Amino acid sequence: MRISLQKIDTIEQLEEMAQLEAEVWGTSPIPTHQTLTVAKNGGIIIGAFIDGKMVGFVYSFPGYQDGETYLCSHMLGIAEPFRDQGIGYMLKMKQAQEAIKQGYRTIRWTYDPLQSRNGYLNIAKLGAICSQYIENCYGEMDDALNKHLPSDRFIVEWLLGSRYLQERDRFFSRLKWSPEKMVLDWKQNNTGDPEAIWKEEPIHHDYPFLLVPIPLQFQRLKETDHELALDWRYKTRDVFVRLFREGWAVAHILRKDGEPVLYYVCVKRNELPL
Repeated sequence: MRISLQKIDTIEQLEEMAQLEAEVWGTSPIPTHQTLTVAKNGGIIIGAFIDGKMVGFVYSFPGYQDGETYLCSHMLGIAEPFRDQGIGYMLKMKQAQEAIKQGYRTIRWTYDPLQSRNGYLNIAKLGAICSQYIENCYGEMDDALNKHLPSDRFIVEWLLGSRYLQERDRFFSRLKWSPEKMVLDWKQNNTGDPEAIWKEEPIHHDYPFLLVPIPLQFQRLKETDHELALDWRYKTRDVFVRLFREGWAVAHILRKDGEPVLYYVCVKRNELPL
């Protein structure tokens, strides 16, 4: 299977992207006149193609905050038969390449912190970091992936060409899971799903890192046990808002074989080689 990546900026390509967007999210796509305007005015839109058919895309436009111009990556979608094949990673790396060419040094985007697949791509593989949590970021959403839960989001930063991206493997090379560093505990219920549990003992914030678990299969959990999914949302919200306020940042991910969770690794942001 040969995958080709290219910038897209024609009406025909953007209409094909709109069809794929509607397929992935199950809702009305962004109007083509808007995506065309973005493509012609500093935005970067990349398509992934197999045998000439678009199977994935990433859509981004210029952003500005606190005197800094950055690339805001708003949407990444992949057709269902082609997920978990590395296409998302390929799209993001191509996006970074094109961003650097256009003079961007930072890419920012939001994602649901309980979506483990997205978390692994964004934090573990790409090396983005997060120290901002937005409660119910987009209000109530009615698309197939987000309906029936508050739309809480991480805002992540991808610091292109930074010292951090060069040194992060060394920085985390000696990291090992240990139970006393967990900020939130969990257990499996009688259906095998993980339940979040508050820790009884105090957390020692002088540790070099802290761990926050999230369920591996949150999308399935939303469909099979809405109350449990909502409980994960509220408990992790409380944890991340508190940690970010205290200067921690999500910067890595750990997995343990056979467990139905993964662990976000939080470190003090001012100790990262940024």
